[in-house]
Amino acid sequence: MPPIVEPIEGPELDRVITVLLNATGAVHQLVEDEVTAGHFGADIVDRVADRLRSILVLFEEHRSDEELAEITEFLAIATLMIAEHCGFDAVFHPDRGPQPDGGGLL
Repeated sequence: MPPIVEPIEGPELDRVITVLLNATGAVHQLVEDEVTAGHFGADIVDRVADRLRSILVLFEEHRSDEELAEITEFLAIATLMIAEHCGFDAVFHPDRGPQPDGGGLL
């Protein structure tokens, strides 16, 4: 049975937003754990990526590559849209402008 995401009687977009907020909060906690442990910079990113990989491997085992690709595309597009709206999208393509199709480097 899939997790119940609030608002139960609301639009699906609101559930997507709830999940994004919860996921970013969870990742933020992993980052904070590494900072508290005395790590910094790119080392934090590497350590958090390793931790996420070990956690999410169970999720991966029950999903096809196509399903994972759809999730990746959604999260990438959402990230770029948020970054563009907030004015920091240049961080995703610092050495070049956006691609003709609007794509960025994540």
